[in-house]
Amino acid sequence: MSQTQAHCNRIARTSGEHCHAYPQLMLGWRGAMDYEFSRGGERLVLGQAAILPSRETHLYLGRGDDSEVLVIDLDDDDPCLTSLEQSCALELRESLFAEPRALRLPPNLIPVVEFATGQLKAARSPEQHALINHQLAVLFVSQFSQLLAQGDMETLRRSRLSAAALDAVIDERLAMPPDNQALAEAMCLGQSQLHLLCQRQFGVTPQQYVMNRRLHWAQYWLTHTRRSVGEIALDIGFADVSSFSRAYRRRLGHPPSEERKASLS
Repeated sequence: MSQTQAHCNRIARTSGEHCHAYPQLMLGWRGAMDYEFSRGGERLVLGQAAILPSRETHLYLGRGDDSEVLVIDLDDDDPCLTSLEQSCALELRESLFAEPRALRLPPNLIPVVEFATGQLKAARSPEQHALINHQLAVLFVSQFSQLLAQGDMETLRRSRLSAAALDAVIDERLAMPPDNQALAEAMCLGQSQLHLLCQRQFGVTPQQYVMNRRLHWAQYWLTHTRRSVGEIALDIGFADVSSFSRAYRRRLGHPPSEERKASLS
């Protein structure tokens, strides 16, 4: 898929199983459709929506001849979404699409769904249709992000990450750094909650925090031991010295070889 696509998918009484290589938003429009994903089963009707991350297997079953769903397939490389992330300081892959979710839309968004389906069904040139696709993607991604942020605020007010506990989880797995799912499970949080708490407390995403911790140990070993740069790179989960050196230079402003020379002078 070369760019984000919004479309109306007529389900009727069909059923099947899907697994996409891209994230997807599904919004109920006409009739009803039952679906199951890793979080359980839900029914999609007007006023209900679902967030499906990349490669999330889901089953579907149309419940009537009029069953139709508004679907937005989101291309990870779409410049429209990249621009949205940059302008709003969002990390969509780590927050909105971190895990599958079912959502209830507020009443003011239901007319927007009806408006969107009308826009998609209107006769347009290919260029106009592509523009509408991008506009709808931005609209619904931004609205869904806001809904999730509002829903997590109460949890955020009561929650606080322990840096010591987070560091301990990372330190145990330096050679194979934990992904967001492993971190969230260790901290007894959802992935989106972990992301929001990391941003609020430390000003970085969970994976940026993991990288900072890995490079903290690299800097310590470079200045306090005689271990080789290659050995240190492998011990903190890098496949080779060159990728380690690039990451070290990006975060600390100089290569690991300079760190070692300074410690010996």
